[in-house]
Order: sequence, then C-alpha cells, then structure tokens
Amino acid sequence: MTRPTNSPRPSVAQIRDLFARRSLWQSWLDVEAALAESQAELGIIPAEAAHEIRAKARVDCLDEAALAADIARTRAPIVALTRSLAAACTGDAGGYVHWGATTQNVVQTGRTLLMQRAHRAFMQGCDDILAKLAGLAEREAKTVIVARTNLRHALPITFGFKVAGWIEEWLRHRERFAQAAPRVFSAQWGGAVGAMHAIGPLGPALNRNLAARLGLGYFTVPSRAGLDYFAEYILLLGLFSATCSKIARDLYSMMADEIDEVTETLGDDVVGSSTMPHKVNSKIAVHVLSLAARLRTQVPLALEAMQPSFEGDGAHNQMISAMVDQACPLAYELITMMDELIGSIGLHPTQMHENLTRSGEFLASENAMMALAPLLGRSRAHDVVHHAVHEALHQPMALTDAIMADPSLPPSVTADLVRNALDPARYTGLSETLALEMASTARAALAQPPE
Repeated sequence: MTRPTNSPRPSVAQIRDLFARRSLWQSWLDVEAALAESQAELGIIPAEAAHEIRAKARVDCLDEAALAADIARTRAPIVALTRSLAAACTGDAGGYVHWGATTQNVVQTGRTLLMQRAHRAFMQGCDDILAKLAGLAEREAKTVIVARTNLRHALPITFGFKVAGWIEEWLRHRERFAQAAPRVFSAQWGGAVGAMHAIGPLGPALNRNLAARLGLGYFTVPSRAGLDYFAEYILLLGLFSATCSKIARDLYSMMADEIDEVTETLGDDVVGSSTMPHKVNSKIAVHVLSLAARLRTQVPLALEAMQPSFEGDGAHNQMISAMVDQACPLAYELITMMDELIGSIGLHPTQMHENLTRSGEFLASENAMMALAPLLGRSRAHDVVHHAVHEALHQPMALTDAIMADPSLPPSVTADLVRNALDPARYTGLSETLALEMASTARAALAQPPE
C-alpha cells in the first residue's frame, strides 16, 4: 500500500463514526451488493437482479426509522436489513437479496471491512510516529543522559539511543501487523454453518469471488466457529498498546521534578492544576497511559470470544461485535495521542547533565574496570574497582582517588588513565552509532509502507 506522505489523516471522531449504526448498516449493504454481483457473475442469480440490488444497497435508499423499528421488533438486524433492501428493489430483484447467506456472514464481513479501513488509518499514524522517532533519534544521538535499571543509575547513554530502542520495537509491531493483515482481513462467507449448503459446487468459487470483490482474503473452510483472526488482531493491538505505555511511562517519569529531563511543550495557555498554579502536569502522556490500558482490557474478551460452541454461537458473535466496535476506535485514538506525545517532547539537556553528575565517576566504573583489566586481569580489576567504590562512598572521596589509593597497583596504572576512564561523557558505548543506524532503518522502512 503506497501513500503520499502528506495524505490527510482521519479524525478520531471519523474513525469512531465508522462503527456507528449508519456506517455499520452500510457495510452490511456493501456485503449484500457484492454477494449479489458475485453470484450473478457465476450465473447463480440474474445479472439484472444484481444490478438492481447494487443500486439500492445504500442507506439513503432505505427508510432508516422503519428499519430501526423492525430491528427492535425482530431482534434480527440482518433479517430486517435484507427485508428493507428487498422492498426497495424494483421487479423481482428483491427476491434474490441475501441468497444463500446467513447473518454472521454479513455482520462479520461488514465489520471486517470497517476494521480494514480503520487499520489503514492506524498504520498511517504508526508511520507518522516512526518518522518523528527517526528525527528525534538523529537530533539527540549525542545527548548524554543516564540509563536507569531497577530505577537506579546504571551507565551513561544518549537520549538518541533510548529512542533507537523504541524505534526497533515499533518496527517489530509494524511487521506483525503486516504479516497478520492477510489473515485478519478476510471475508466470512459459507452459508448457515460454513459448508456452503445452499450454493453447492459453486460455493468455493463464490467464496473467492466475493472476497476479491470486497478486497478481502478468504477462508477455504469458512467455519463460523473460526474466530481466531479477530482475536489475533486484538492481541496485536494489546501488544502495541503495551509499547505505547512503556514509552509514555518513561517520558511521564522523566517529567517528575526530581528528574526533570523531559517536558511536554503544550503552550502557555495550558493549565496544569486547578488549585496549584505552579504545577505543570502531563496532559498527553497520561492520556496515552489511560487509552493503552483501556485497549488492553479487550484482550481477555478476545480470548473468550474465539471459543464458540460447536459450529457457531450467538453469544460469541456479540462479543466479537462489541470488541471490534470498541477496540478499533480506541487504537486509533491511542495512535493519535502517541503522535502528539512524540511531537511535543521537549528535552532539558542541562538537567540531564546535572542528573549525570549525581553519580559522576561511579557511572563509568565498568569502563575503569575494563581499562585496568589488560594490566591486572579482569577479575583483579573488578575487585580493585569494587573495593574502591565502597571506599569512595563511605569516606567520601572521588572514585579516581579511591582507586589510586590501592597500594597494590603497578606503576602502569596512572591517575590520568583512571580519570579518563571514569568520565561518564566519554563512556556512552555505541549509543550514537546505534541511534543513527536505527533512524536510517526507520526511514528505509517508511519508503516501503506495509499493507
């Protein structure tokens, strides 16, 4: 799927409206029209009937109030819809509406069409963010910060390296969605239980024709009990939401006064607190965390929904419908807020440096050990530095001085060697290289958008 980089993005409201009643009805009508056309092409129904069904398969051609009332009365949406469509058709065309199909065929295929449209917008949003991350990794490839493991200072890295890790994880999600798309976006047609009873030998050809006409894949055995593809998509969204949470939580934590390395650039008119004028609270990261958590709550439902009894189960069909209608708009809102979050990041390099100096030479203790290893052996070098760290913390004193105070060191271990090895700014590993490499990888991926 190729797209211009400046193509307009749907609003969250537009994606939400995709799953509203009128849009849903239209998706069902689209399936009914495509079914009639596919059947006409195979000689199952008259071509004139298919043409008339297509012409009238629009919500505008139906009495919406009457249709809603019929659905409320019959509690059978597709029965009411096909009855309304048949009545709108002239001649005997209405008698061929919904030929050999069943409710689940239409309901789930219609929703799959809407899912596919939402997914395309979602993936465009993913790529917008990927481009922003690539730019951020490039700009901050040399910006030194402290890495934290188990919530404590670990080693010096660069902010660009941190972003590079996000990029590679983002690309893995992108690949998962691309690989799953042919499985997920498939038509569900096979008649009452999936064995194509009403159509017979032409069933497989009709199955393929209908799917192709709708731009979807198809199932060789279109079992109504095979709902794993819906579950797979929701599970992928759950995984994706967890990555969004991780990134947002990192940034949210870095906004704390005690760390103060990141801010959301929201403008002077944004109010942080209704009662504490000095506060500048996060507005975007917290929204991301909330949306991502809400999206992940759909995962248990997905696993339940894919377990219908025997050859079909209305309860599980309703789970699928509710799950899709909630998850897809939530996912798009999440991707929209992530885009805003990444675009609003403001860094505080001075504070990053200040935090780095809190641990100072201790951050590069590993480097001192490796600098001494060729002269002392690795184990002996570790013991020397470990003992010096203990002494420096309890005296207190500079780590360089604590190391040099060891009387067992040979003359080849000089203060300059140790001091240079303990400079955190010089010990960022391949942070810059990897940041630039992943930025380049992201840009290469963007040149070939996934389906």
